[in-house]
Amino acid sequence: MDRASAYIPMDWRQAIARDETLPERAEGAALFADISGFTPLTEALARELGPKRGAEELTVHLNRVYDALIAELHRYGGSVIGFAGDAITCWLDGDDGRRAVACGLAMQQAMVQFSEVQTHSGRIVSLGMKAAAATGPVRRFLVGDPDYAIIDAMAGKTLENMAAAEHQAERGEVILHGPTAETLGDNLVISEWRQDEETGERFAVVTGLNDEVPETPWPDLSSDALSDEQQGAWMLPPVHQRLNSGGGEFLAELRPAVALFLKFSGIRYDEDPDAPQKLDIFIRQVEGLLTRYDGSLIQLTIGDKGSYLYAAFGAPIAHEDDAVRAASTALELQELASRLDYLDEVQIGLTQGRMRTGAYGSKTRRTYGVLGDATNLSARLMAAAEPGQILASQLVRDAVGESFHWSRLPNIRVKGKTELVTLFRLDKARRRQSIQLHEPKYNLPMIGRGKELAQTNEKLDMALKGKGQIVGITAEAGMGKSRLAAEVIRLAQSLDLETYGGECQSYGTNTSYLVWQPIWRGFFGLDPTGTMEEQVALLEEQLAQIEPSLLPRLPLLGAVLNLSIPDTELTATFDAKLRKSSLESLLIDVLRARAQLTPLLLVLEDCHWLDPISHDLIEVLGRAISNLPVVLILDYRPPDAQGLQAIRVSSLPHFTEIELEDFTAEEAERLISLKLRQFFGEEADVPAEFTDMVTKRAAGNPFYIEEILNYLQDLGVDPHNTELLATLDLPTSIYSLILSRIDQL
Repeated sequence: MDRASAYIPMDWRQAIARDETLPERAEGAALFADISGFTPLTEALARELGPKRGAEELTVHLNRVYDALIAELHRYGGSVIGFAGDAITCWLDGDDGRRAVACGLAMQQAMVQFSEVQTHSGRIVSLGMKAAAATGPVRRFLVGDPDYAIIDAMAGKTLENMAAAEHQAERGEVILHGPTAETLGDNLVISEWRQDEETGERFAVVTGLNDEVPETPWPDLSSDALSDEQQGAWMLPPVHQRLNSGGGEFLAELRPAVALFLKFSGIRYDEDPDAPQKLDIFIRQVEGLLTRYDGSLIQLTIGDKGSYLYAAFGAPIAHEDDAVRAASTALELQELASRLDYLDEVQIGLTQGRMRTGAYGSKTRRTYGVLGDATNLSARLMAAAEPGQILASQLVRDAVGESFHWSRLPNIRVKGKTELVTLFRLDKARRRQSIQLHEPKYNLPMIGRGKELAQTNEKLDMALKGKGQIVGITAEAGMGKSRLAAEVIRLAQSLDLETYGGECQSYGTNTSYLVWQPIWRGFFGLDPTGTMEEQVALLEEQLAQIEPSLLPRLPLLGAVLNLSIPDTELTATFDAKLRKSSLESLLIDVLRARAQLTPLLLVLEDCHWLDPISHDLIEVLGRAISNLPVVLILDYRPPDAQGLQAIRVSSLPHFTEIELEDFTAEEAERLISLKLRQFFGEEADVPAEFTDMVTKRAAGNPFYIEEILNYLQDLGVDPHNTELLATLDLPTSIYSLILSRIDQL
């Protein structure tokens, strides 16, 4: 079988090849195998080989262990239902417990070869495993959207019994749920019985079988037994795309990521006939949210103390604002659960850190994982949260800044941490301000860009004469697009232009009118703290002043203002296409009316993340302002970078594109001098060697120059210490530089 099919449980793989479906209800044995020792091995390899090679070497060891364990499972006709960290949940259909015990004992025997793993430096790390099993009925069904990922869900009391047995197990043991052990009786060699102090349940520590258990290996499947479409439905889209493109699997690496754990309950899997449909509805909506925010659903666990979801942000695809995406998703998940009347209030934990990411498992059963200390801490915070709460670590709170409302909670102690954990509760997102733009404040004056500023000044003058202009400011990240836009705002306000602005979000490419919402809310003077009734009343007043005949179309503004406004008799008859075109016409009317009173500047930042509807509105308004005193400023990264979309208004005759170039040596020297003066409080005498080193490494990127200087300041490096500078190993990219600064801080 090829690697793609290995992402599907073996019994489902066999059924799909036969064009069959597994039954929803089944009887058999559930087996849990938990590997221990990978945490100290991770730490040892990272110290000896560095983060990258250490992660790769660790995955080699991990895969060897899984190859051995899953080979035993498949030999006894079992299937891996799911991975949870360094553990697997398995199912042996139709088994009375004997195959599960034989498999668990065979797994323990296979682990002997890993009892002493030697690292490159000669350090010995011991790996081990504990196994637990229970028998009985389960419900098993598929949930999730095939366009995102299908998940094999297994639920029922039998899994709860398995989990209870696992809690009693110790390393090197195979433990069986009491009733199963009693049924098998003399077939088992039992070394001792254990009892749960709270429930009184008994569990048997099994060391052997008196009767031989026949092997029931799975039949081989041809490499073309499953189509690419059938295989792709079971894995995350980025993983499938990478395999499909011939790029191989995502290799193991240590990378920053954000972990989100969510606990949910309320679905009665054993009793409720509609439980599969209820879970499927929830999971599909979760996957839809994660699609919007580019998060990855890593794991679904239905356990004895509730059900859990684990989602990661930053792996396999990283973004500049993964913490913001995770926090936004958490709030929407909270709201989603409240809308589904069969779910109780959810508990959510959020953490951030470096985690081991990549594909792992055996050759015959694999998964994509995001594992690490942050994963464990996120699960602990989820468990500590009250129903309806979102708890986050300090790193997440710091990463998202003031985009959300937070409450500081008392520090808590969690399992696995020697020190208290600083805790924050995520309350809600801050409303995007609907006010006019004010000149942003910068610590340093703008350096260079004189030619570009002169160009925009010329366009402002043309607009003041009734010839509307569109200016596109384009450059790679860190080149100063927002800095130049700030100077344009300052200049426009000195010329008495009313200025409004909005900012695209990387996670907002599927959210209609996201960038326009603060612009039009500011345009209409809406108070974000006002009630819905107050805001609608103000809108009615403004439209009546502009043109009373526009009032019947007022509900259309709800889409661009993020307000829920009841339809009028007129708008209730509009279909989606007519609503969109009529809204665009309405916005042109109100913009034209305001421009007759005062010239306007509209600034839209980060337009490489435009949603399609916002892009359409730019094009419509861009054409309409050609004879109005209006300037439209758009900043964006080059369209050909990372497959980013082109700005369609670039074909209009009143459009001008300004491409920001790298800093010259003189501009870089001036920035370095001003930055060091900020550090040391006086005009700095900057050695030429220092300036040359920083300028070359930054390749003329002003943001990179400032971050290198911040990095050196954090290290306490003296710019005059040329001997130290000659041996200093500076990060080689903006991404690694920022990560290095985070480590220093």
